[in-house]
Amino acid sequence: MILLVLACTNGTGDTAGRDSAVDASRWTAAEEATILGLSPLPEVPADTTNAWADDPDAAHLGQWLFFDARLSGADDVSCATCHDPQQGFADGLQLSEGAGLTGRHAPTALNTAWNRWYFWDGRCDTAWCQALGPLESPAEQATTRTDVALLLHDDPELAEAYASVFGSLPDLSDRTRFPPNARPDDEDLQGTQNVNWLSMTSDDQHTVNGVFANVGKAIAAYERTLVRQDSAFDRYVSALRTGEDHELSDEALDGLALYLGEGACHFCHSGPSFSNREFHNIGLGPRDWLDAEDRGRYDGIATVQSGTFNGSGAYSDDPETGAAKLDHLTRGDEQLGQFKTPSLRNVADTAPYMHGGHFETLTEVVQYYADLDETPTFSHAEDLLQVQDAWGDEEVAALVAFLESLTGEALDTSLTQPPASPIP
Repeated sequence: MILLVLACTNGTGDTAGRDSAVDASRWTAAEEATILGLSPLPEVPADTTNAWADDPDAAHLGQWLFFDARLSGADDVSCATCHDPQQGFADGLQLSEGAGLTGRHAPTALNTAWNRWYFWDGRCDTAWCQALGPLESPAEQATTRTDVALLLHDDPELAEAYASVFGSLPDLSDRTRFPPNARPDDEDLQGTQNVNWLSMTSDDQHTVNGVFANVGKAIAAYERTLVRQDSAFDRYVSALRTGEDHELSDEALDGLALYLGEGACHFCHSGPSFSNREFHNIGLGPRDWLDAEDRGRYDGIATVQSGTFNGSGAYSDDPETGAAKLDHLTRGDEQLGQFKTPSLRNVADTAPYMHGGHFETLTEVVQYYADLDETPTFSHAEDLLQVQDAWGDEEVAALVAFLESLTGEALDTSLTQPPASPIP
């Protein structure tokens, strides 16, 4: 069994047992090498497509925007609605709810700086692209890019904050040139928003897009600071290197043995982020609350390649690198029904699990992988997935205990609420 836990969570995950010196002889040389490769997290990788990715002033503005419900059509939904700091920067719902009901479960915003692709289907290739999508989604924040730009333009504090990071805003005061409620909408070509957008010149559209892209880059800069690490497992790995005392329970260690051995979970949940950062069909059957025809990665590839705000486009700060990432993508039927392998770090805190909130508990998730008794809508489950006939409650509980040990230290509270002002 490969444990492809399609879930987005975090939590306290305290599985600490009695302190004891690490018994390195428990592991083979190959197992120990794999364990050492799972921790610690490396430095946050660079994002050259966002020139402000590591700018603290941009992150400050982005933190304000993350919590600002005025970035929604009805002034009642913010990024934090579906990425609530009190719920592990997710929302605890099967399907997320903003201005309407979305078709998928909200991934956590924690530790996303190590992502290669964003959203369950990978339809964005950068964090700043991802930050923009929900703003214009009718089911999420239901605003438009012109309304976002006009909000920044008309609010003196936001205008000052924007200028301190990106330079002065363009003059958007002529509402004939820059009408509110305007965005491109390929699904409703005759709708008001698309008509308003098409009434603008291409230069004015480009001006609005530039401001909108910078909003995404500021939010992404903030999200890069949302790193939870130093879990009980990380402390165990540190102890394994030094022979010092550790705080991992015997049950969690038994789970780690299953993770590396019979479960073979580490093949897909690999490396310090506990994800191969790719996409898989894990054989999940339909659910009443889900679109049975959700094609996942198959559609995500088409969207990311054609996106206005992808890493290779006009609003990228490094389109050459962005293009190199996108150019290798190919699209085929094998990607139907595939969804992203999420990180398992902090996996204990944001149930329900999988892209559609399929399971309420980690126990249910592990039991699913042990049984593999569902029939997917598209094709078949990964060939490497294997039923674990011999697994009973003890094995399932052990693996859950290991997963709970991946919960990092809590974030500083300064990162979990809006700042006093948008101005850095």
